Parts: sequence; C-alpha cells; structure tokens
Amino acid sequence: MLEKDYPKYFHGMVLPFRCAFVNMSDIPDSDGLACENVATGLGIAAMAHAYDKDAFLEVFRQFKPRLRKMPSNELSCLLEKISVYLTEYLGKEVMKELNMAFKSIGQKYGFVSAGDVYRQEIADARTEEQAKAQKLIEEERQKAENAEAELAQNRDDIEAVLREMGMSDEKIAEMQAKLEALRQSRQSHG
Repeated sequence: MLEKDYPKYFHGMVLPFRCAFVNMSDIPDSDGLACENVATGLGIAAMAHAYDKDAFLEVFRQFKPRLRKMPSNELSCLLEKISVYLTEYLGKEVMKELNMAFKSIGQKYGFVSAGDVYRQEIADARTEEQAKAQKLIEEERQKAENAEAELAQNRDDIEAVLREMGMSDEKIAEMQAKLEALRQSRQSHG
C-alpha cells in the first residue's frame, strides 16, 4: 500500500504511482548554478527562493553571464517564461533591466516579432485587469462608506424618535448596545 509512506495530509488521496516530495529550498544554490541547462538551473533557483526575493535576485545575477551565452531563440523563450511567471516577483526594475540587456530578435533587427506582440498583449491585459480591480475596489469602498453613513443616520433617527417617546438616555444606550451585539452576531454567522 503506497499510502503508508505518504505524509498524513495526503492519506485518502493516493495516486496510482509513487510520489517523492522535494523541498526545493534544500537544494544549494551551487547545484542550480552548476546545472548544465540554464533554464532548469534558474527554475530550481526560483523555486528554492520562492519566499526570499532578495536571495533569488542574488542567484539570478549570477546566472546573467550564462544567459548571455545562450542561443537567441532559447534565450528569447526563457525570457518569455520569466516575463510570464516571474514579473510580479522580480519587479519592474529587474524586468526592465532584462529587456534592455537581452533584446528580442525583433528588437535586434528592427521589426515587431510575435514574442513582442505576445508580451505587449500580456502587459495590456495586466493593465486592464489592474484597472478593473481598482475600479471594483473603489466601488466597494464607496458602497461601504454609503452603508456606514446610512447606518449612522438610522441610529440618529432612532435615537431622536426614542427621545421624543420619553425614553431615557440610559435605556437608549442599553438598546443600542443590544442592537450592536445582534448586528455583530449576524455578521459573524453569515
């Protein structure tokens, strides 16, 4: 039975083959840097330092001389993957540096390549998604502000009516505390 060797978390989810779980952060940077395939070595470094951007950037800098020696089509493909998968992680400055250091074939010869079009489409889509997300955030913030203002107005109106009916300030405060507790209870249960 394969399950007995799996971590408890995976019991009941046995695959029809044996799996090995590897903690990529246990792989020393020297192994990734020594890897014959630059893309594989860089991939190992990216996974090994997935939670430490500065450490990854340091290893990445050590890969740059090897990147420059790659055939242009392989380099272009690798840079495309880096652009797609690591842009947010590396940051705009590093990506700008990469784009300047390693020009695409189209940039080299003065025409727009398919890769250039693809990168621009990705950039445009990200910009559009960010704009939509920002708009939704702003709409939700405005709704929350409006609801809060309406709630405050309702409280004021209720207080005014209760005072007109002769209820004491202590009773009004007691009633408000009970209403607030009820509201909090509803929020936590639904």
